Amino acid sequence: MLYWKLGAMRRPAFALALFVTSLAASLPAGAGVIAWWPLDNDASDASGNGHDGAVVGGTVNFGQAGANGATGLSASFPNQGHIDVPYAAALNPGTQSPNGSGSFTIALWANSSSNGGFNSPFTAREDNGASVNGPIIYNNNGGNWSYWAGNNGPSGAWNAINGPAVPVNTWQHVAITYNSSTQTRNMFIDGAVVLTSNIGVSANVLRDIHIGSGQDDGRNFYWNGQIDDVIMFDEALDAAQIQDVMTNSIPEPSSTSLIALVAFGFALRRRR
Repeated sequence: MLYWKLGAMRRPAFALALFVTSLAASLPAGAGVIAWWPLDNDASDASGNGHDGAVVGGTVNFGQAGANGATGLSASFPNQGHIDVPYAAALNPGTQSPNGSGSFTIALWANSSSNGGFNSPFTAREDNGASVNGPIIYNNNGGNWSYWAGNNGPSGAWNAINGPAVPVNTWQHVAITYNSSTQTRNMFIDGAVVLTSNIGVSANVLRDIHIGSGQDDGRNFYWNGQIDDVIMFDEALDAAQIQDVMTNSIPEPSSTSLIALVAFGFALRRRR
């Protein structure tokens, strides 16, 4: 496991990068990483793409126990504090039109401390009064995982597909994907597909991303509990790739330079 090897090394960062680059040829081809928020000590983007978040609205407690040995630390969201990531087209591939979103995967670890009402670990929602756009992950008001997404329909017309119950005080790996070529949406829980639907998605073209809260402005549907290792990809990952991310917590970039960059970010994280 590449992540374990990196954690065991105590060499300078440049040697670590060279080591990982030398391994790149043996790694399976993977999707491109758009952003990666480890949430170990802050809301920075470890992918090197500059999509850093900021804590707003209250407190986010970093440095909490992580989901497993591969993920490092995590963040807890106790009092309506959440993370806003400034809008960027790269974080919302595609257009605001029916079936207009590009392919994507959003993967994270979540640990819910309460199942009352809607609460969201990740939201890229835009309800502009005329149409709804973008994807949302919910622990819904029935205490079930739910994958909501707008498809440029009228205001409030979210296409929600609901999955299994959300356990309390238990880490689960949650991933949602959208394949734009087949207009297929999937949700994975702990690496297994639990939802599949042929409903298109339209891209959010206006709003910030919110980690730990929901609504357009991030001021509602607050997450109760912890979140760890939020990663976005520019493709719809398949089951094997989701399993790899869940197990190893290492995004599989599509270039050797990005592999080295992610390794460098991990090395910095281990030194904090």
